[in-house]
Amino acid sequence: MIDESVKQIAFSGSSHPLWRPSIGHKIGWIFLLVLLVAVANIVVVKQMLNDLNDVAATLNVSGKLRMLSQKIAFETANLSHRKKAKNEAVDVGIRDFEAALTALLKGGSVFGYDIHGLGPQHQGRLQTVRFGWERYRDYIEAVLAEPAGAPMVQQFGSIEEAAAITLADTENLISFIVADAQRTQRHGLTQIYFLLLLDILVLAAAFVAIRRKIVHPLHELSGFCHQLSAGNYDVRVGFRSSDEIGQLAVAFNHSAQRIGGLLGHLKQERQSLARAEAMFRQLAENSGVGVYIVKDDKFHFSNAKMADMFGYERKEMTASVSIFDIVAEEERQAVRENIRRRLDGELQEVHYERRARRKDGTLFDVEVFGSTMQVDGRAVTIGVMLDITQRKINEREGQLAALAYQHTSEAIMIADAVGTILNINPAFTEITGYQEHEAVGRNIRILRSGLQDRTFYQAMWQAINTEGKWQGEIWNRRKNGELYAERLTINTSYHEDGTVYRRVALFSDVTEKKQAESLIWKQANFDFLTGLPNRLMFHERLKQEIKKSECAGLPLALMFLDLDNFKEINDTLGHEVGDQLLQQAAQRLRSCVRGSDMVARLGGDEFTLILGELADVGVVERIARKILQTLAEPYLLADEALYVSVSVGITFYPDDAIEPEELIKNADQAMYAAKDRGRNRFNYFMRSMQEAAQGRRRLARDLRTALTEGQFWLSYQPIVNLRTGVIDKAEALIRWQHPSRGLVSPAEFVPIAEETGLINAIGDWVFLEAARQAVEWRKTHGPGFQVSVNTSAVQFRRDGIRSAEWLTWLEELGLPGDGIAIEITEGLLMDAGTRVSDTLLAFRDAGIAVSIDDFGTGYSSLSYLKKFHIDYLKIDQSFVRSLGPDSSDLALCEAMIVMAHKLGIRVIAEGVETADQRDLLAAAGCDYAQGYWFSAAVAAEDFPLSC
Repeated sequence: MIDESVKQIAFSGSSHPLWRPSIGHKIGWIFLLVLLVAVANIVVVKQMLNDLNDVAATLNVSGKLRMLSQKIAFETANLSHRKKAKNEAVDVGIRDFEAALTALLKGGSVFGYDIHGLGPQHQGRLQTVRFGWERYRDYIEAVLAEPAGAPMVQQFGSIEEAAAITLADTENLISFIVADAQRTQRHGLTQIYFLLLLDILVLAAAFVAIRRKIVHPLHELSGFCHQLSAGNYDVRVGFRSSDEIGQLAVAFNHSAQRIGGLLGHLKQERQSLARAEAMFRQLAENSGVGVYIVKDDKFHFSNAKMADMFGYERKEMTASVSIFDIVAEEERQAVRENIRRRLDGELQEVHYERRARRKDGTLFDVEVFGSTMQVDGRAVTIGVMLDITQRKINEREGQLAALAYQHTSEAIMIADAVGTILNINPAFTEITGYQEHEAVGRNIRILRSGLQDRTFYQAMWQAINTEGKWQGEIWNRRKNGELYAERLTINTSYHEDGTVYRRVALFSDVTEKKQAESLIWKQANFDFLTGLPNRLMFHERLKQEIKKSECAGLPLALMFLDLDNFKEINDTLGHEVGDQLLQQAAQRLRSCVRGSDMVARLGGDEFTLILGELADVGVVERIARKILQTLAEPYLLADEALYVSVSVGITFYPDDAIEPEELIKNADQAMYAAKDRGRNRFNYFMRSMQEAAQGRRRLARDLRTALTEGQFWLSYQPIVNLRTGVIDKAEALIRWQHPSRGLVSPAEFVPIAEETGLINAIGDWVFLEAARQAVEWRKTHGPGFQVSVNTSAVQFRRDGIRSAEWLTWLEELGLPGDGIAIEITEGLLMDAGTRVSDTLLAFRDAGIAVSIDDFGTGYSSLSYLKKFHIDYLKIDQSFVRSLGPDSSDLALCEAMIVMAHKLGIRVIAEGVETADQRDLLAAAGCDYAQGYWFSAAVAAEDFPLSC
């Protein structure tokens, strides 16, 4: 693939598609140039040598001329002395001289030398030699022509003279020829030096060209290759050429790019694979179903849900458990066949239901979705398994749903998106009076009463359209025109595209319940004797008034009132007279305050007044004096005049305190100061009154070390099942064994713990100790035994309840959530923020029961009971204490029991001290009871097995 890419890039990068110079061509050109230079060197040197040889031959021939001229003269003289007529040697010399002279003049071969004729620069000298030779030859021939014996003196003189001239001319010619030869030699050397320099330049140019065009690119390319091999895939070759190195550079760049891209793609795929694997594990670990992979009939992978479903540990599941260990024996062959068919490719996936076996041997129903996948090159089976035990139950129960639809006491109405009624059940007809043919096809507006305004319906439909549901209470009208209250729940079913398919409404007639609830609410928030707001409503109003005063920037006054000597009247004249006195005192207090002020009865003969947003602080004293005067007037009761005074304590927000509890404490201290001063007076709070609180501070100091020093212990009061008479539960009650004070009441130290924040650590200790005890009692009293733990609202509001750690403790102890019940107060639900709601939901999800303690003494809101999925409702002992066959307390208890059961809440009665109270509560349908009749709170070791 890379070769093809390189070829494509190489061809695409060339501007000459038919031909481009290669490295071979370039090297060939360089060596051709060197060869040409070498040939030129040879030619030039050869030519130079030829020239030098020619000059040497010419010099030799010229030298022969000089020698021959002398030899001829010598031979001639010798011949004349001998008187010979003729001498062959002279003739040969003359011929040789002539031949040499001719060769020098015209060129030719002589004496074995091939010479060229002398150049024009020597022709003049050569002609001089020739003229002198001709005269010299004439003298020689003349001498040779004389007869023997003739006198030769004169001739010899001419010959010597001619020979000398010829020798001189020849010497002159030779000297010039030698000079010319030297010039030729110097010119030849110059040419050799020039050729040598040219050779050096050519070789240097070839070296530079080879280094630049071949060596350097190859070296650079080698460096890039090293970088590439080191993992730098962003490296790129910068030079460009059309030869093989350029092709290699292009191929290198392309390869680096491709390798980098492939590695990047591989990295992305690995990351994707890692993400996919992480996603698979995340999905598997957080899945609500069992996920598994089976290899060779053994579990290769199992998520926590899968292991938990079968009662195994995850490590145990993958280490030693076979797929057939979790299959019912009668279905093993079918499972084995399904696995075989999937691994053989006969089936891509399977979906079936079967019976499965847990570690403890119990069987249950599962639904299996299975397929195959490759792990380490081998086919394995992967599957999802669901515990469908509940679904099976639901299917059976679903068969009853149709019967329930027809026979339920709750009305059911199904409408379309625009509110047209499509279907109703018989209960709808029973409640509204509309028969099926009268309701179906009509709009749901036929039930409207007109009591709810347009704003109510806008809010309701906004919730339905945005959230798909609405729940609440509404007044509607029956067919006969009668108004009735209904508890209505509307849910929406949607098409796949998100549009509305159906509206399903469920409602029940709660007219009587509304009346009872109104009564209960009034009883919960108002004092039944005086009609004044009770303690709970007082606390809520005080918080509201503090906020209003803070916003307005105005002070607030709180008065705490206590009737003087009321106990004596109660004891001497009876409770009936005392109650009448309290009623009249309440009326007189109302007449003394402004319309915006609040008068409340906290209990007994204690009253409070909240004077909010005081633009004039002086009004407080005027009201206080008026109260003293008005309540001091005689009361006509029991046919006699009674006189009762009142002591009043006054404190201001924010000068004295900013917290409601502190204000109440301050007013209470000021009231007791008024009593100490003689009663029938009012007293303002002063800081000196806090001396009494020093004892509380010392107690708070000791409280800080009580937990670490082991001074706390728990007592347990049995809770009896009124149907079976068996002790099913126990309430854990904290006790403080002070080293010097002895046993300190929780009523004394719990408020201090709440104020100091120590309630959090104490609450953790109580929960853990109670849970440990529950584990022990489940062994002796049965696996369903439950221990109730009291909690403080402060723990919830200050994040003192660490629900996650509490649940972890239960898990470490091996105690299921239903082994613990958490007791809370009604006031907590009224101020339940997100933190409280989340904590209660966490307890509910863990199976921990939630109980409302002292029900009926606070703000008993049914909506809160339903909203927070309360499990138990504890009737306060104040309703049980005076319980009798015809008492109003019995009616209230019965109302609370019926209400709770309607909401699916079980009821526990507190403070049962007689058999009659027990029997009346059992007859009213109360589920559980506790009190001295059964057992006081005792240490764990003294806890009874039965009552």
